[in-house]
Amino acid sequence: MPKLIRIDLADNHIQIEEIIKGHPYYYFGGRALSSKIIAEEVDPQINPLDESNKLIIAAGLLTGTPCPNSGRISIGAKSPLTKGIKESNVGGRAPALIGRHDIRALIFEKRAISWKILIIDAEGNLKLQPGDQFQGMNNYELADALKKEFGPKIGLFSIGTAGEKQLNSASIASIDLEGYPSRHAGRGGMGAVIGSKKLKAIVVIPPKKNKLTYLDSKSFKNEAKSWGLSVYKAKRLFSQFGTLIGLTTMNSLNALPTHNFRRGSFDDVEKISAETLYDYIQTNHGKSGLACSPGCVIKCSNLVKNSKGEHITSSLEYETVALNGSNLLINDIEKLAEIDHACDDVGVDSIEIGNAMGVFMETGKIKWGDADNVVKLINEIAVDNPDSLAIANGAVYTGKMYNIKRVAQVKGQGIPGYDPRSFKGMGVTYLTSPMGADHTAGAAITGRVPYPDKEYGKITEAEHKVELSRGLQIFTMIHDSIGQCYFMNPTFQSTPHIVTLLNAKFGWNLTPEKLIEWSKTWLKIERDYNEKVGLSPVDQFPEFMINEPLEDNQERRWDVSDIELEDYWREF
Repeated sequence: MPKLIRIDLADNHIQIEEIIKGHPYYYFGGRALSSKIIAEEVDPQINPLDESNKLIIAAGLLTGTPCPNSGRISIGAKSPLTKGIKESNVGGRAPALIGRHDIRALIFEKRAISWKILIIDAEGNLKLQPGDQFQGMNNYELADALKKEFGPKIGLFSIGTAGEKQLNSASIASIDLEGYPSRHAGRGGMGAVIGSKKLKAIVVIPPKKNKLTYLDSKSFKNEAKSWGLSVYKAKRLFSQFGTLIGLTTMNSLNALPTHNFRRGSFDDVEKISAETLYDYIQTNHGKSGLACSPGCVIKCSNLVKNSKGEHITSSLEYETVALNGSNLLINDIEKLAEIDHACDDVGVDSIEIGNAMGVFMETGKIKWGDADNVVKLINEIAVDNPDSLAIANGAVYTGKMYNIKRVAQVKGQGIPGYDPRSFKGMGVTYLTSPMGADHTAGAAITGRVPYPDKEYGKITEAEHKVELSRGLQIFTMIHDSIGQCYFMNPTFQSTPHIVTLLNAKFGWNLTPEKLIEWSKTWLKIERDYNEKVGLSPVDQFPEFMINEPLEDNQERRWDVSDIELEDYWREF
């Protein structure tokens, strides 16, 4: 029976309730569940770092099952960056283990007096333990210490010193299948929220027995195997080259953030391409084609070593390379891996850091392309370098601190690796999603369309992009809520597979149409909460992004009309 567990950190009280049929959260999981709890229990007007904010770690409805790529979990709170509702999801070991313990959600309330760690043991019992001895540790040192104490196969969520300092870009690390704290719930500052509660880490010990049950296990396994095999066959290049495979395409379409979003293409793009990374990995005996979590059939992760055979990072992904590479005019793949390692270790979102670092470079304090000083600034978050702390508080904060107006953001969150003046559907997602500038909320990338029989126009043209983004946001919400990676294709074609699996597991009588309606109601929960905060359902880009075309393609301007954007929510 799935469990909802409330952890009162102020008095070490743990309350467990079973989610049975008729329970108000019975049909909720993952992002839908975390957002519903926030909407019902967190005052929209509070400071996100106040103890009355709640941090929710919510397993998807299928997290930890044999459903392909269902090893993900949603982490939600009122965001320090956007000030609105936020969900950031992550893979690694811990999500699937929480799913197999049949824990639907952990709700962290109030604030501990001293640092704590939470242990979920092999029987599924929860215990808060003192954590002061781990204060000041960054994620790599902390992961090694906790694996030594609790065993090498644990799942682990943790924060580095950025989370302890409650900095706006702080992330929550999840150790990967190789044992590195390299998977991060990065967007929105969830690490700052958990740090404000003085919770340093969550240790998940593998259950002695998988507690998940199925109404029709045979049908479930057959559907999962068939779907997984078809995706495996379709994604072989993705497995070989990872998420960086799209970088040169973005460059050719003038969609690659370059020189703090002045251009959409980078002259040295080949030096940071997927092929260059693949060759570097092979030369230095790293690994490609790794799974980021149990049950992943796509395997787009990698493990990067240097020429000495020393681990640098895992995984080096597109958005990190785009925001810290071309955006900062850094053209060295090894240096980008070192930047990623530094972000993972101190515990900050590499996307937000790339945005903020671009704003900081506008001051002239460090030069464009200066990778060594970027690494130095990230590492010095731990020792309170004032410039480092400003950058770690995000792009908007950095702009205000140094009086720089050129800040690429929506709802206070830095724009990720797709320039909206070229990728118009992605721009609609940034402006209309309750998540702010977050590509994972509805990634309108090349070749992805919600319905195969509808016309959405060219990716670089404004026509039909509101409809494109709306559909992708609806289907992405479904994947987020079942605990599945959105690389499984958040379109209508995936929905019958998902419905079959949900019905086989729970004995429901869902149809694709019903699930789509659920998703719309879940999105409206997020929108309505943000309106109570005072955030507009349809936002605006910063002035420079509206007024300036791309320097390398003067025809690329933001030209989706406000009238069309206002229609976005009328379809809900």
